Amino acid sequence: MIIGYIAGALTTVAFAPQLRKARTTKSTTDVSLRMLFCSISGMILWLFYGIQIKDPAIVVANSISVILASSLLGLKFKNDYAIFNFKFTRKT
Repeated sequence: MIIGYIAGALTTVAFAPQLRKARTTKSTTDVSLRMLFCSISGMILWLFYGIQIKDPAIVVANSISVILASSLLGLKFKNDYAIFNFKFTRKT
């Protein structure tokens, strides 16, 4: 059981540095969109599997991982795929 928690913690923490860097630099051009979709899809499937077998290590780790990776995906869309770039300026 402890190995599951350690593995979950390591895989969960893996997205944190990338998310932090993307937030501070406001750049996500080096982050692969396919990698994010594949990772999030896999994490969601692991989450469902963990729920099915009632394994809290899998459920907790993948829940947090999905949140972190989805946040990075949101930044990716915001930074790289913005359709409209609204600029609010004062009329003078």
